[in-house]
Amino acid sequence: MISRTVLACAALALSVLLVAGQPSAQAADEDVVAKMEASRIERILEDFGLEYEELDNGVYTFRIEGLKVALFNKGETMQLYAGFSGRKVTLSRINEWNKGKRFSRAYLDDDNDPVIEADIELTGGVTERNVKEWMKTFAVSLTTFKKHIE
Repeated sequence: MISRTVLACAALALSVLLVAGQPSAQAADEDVVAKMEASRIERILEDFGLEYEELDNGVYTFRIEGLKVALFNKGETMQLYAGFSGRKVTLSRINEWNKGKRFSRAYLDDDNDPVIEADIELTGGVTERNVKEWMKTFAVSLTTFKKHIE
């Protein structure tokens, strides 16, 4: 009869082999990249459970808290963008946002509609985890900005 200790060791060894044989999300999160390939950004969007549409090469749209967001992937740089069509906001209110908040910027577009954007530079290398944190920060900024302009 095999002892419990031997069975426990065998189970542990098997689980280590199974885990070692599969690429983990954590390993992908720690990969340093200087350019964001479409397959990576699509995997990140899927990791967040976002239903996205690729409108053009490197241009994606999806929704965060019901708000439409565009992601522009230029390879070595990326931008997140959300506009609020039909909302009239004063320039002083927009300036309050820019003066008091970090990690995003707001402005009035050509139609005087409020817009919020955030950029990330990949040149020199970032991890997928950095990109995910940038996206989470934008999501918080987006919902906070919506309240700010209401």
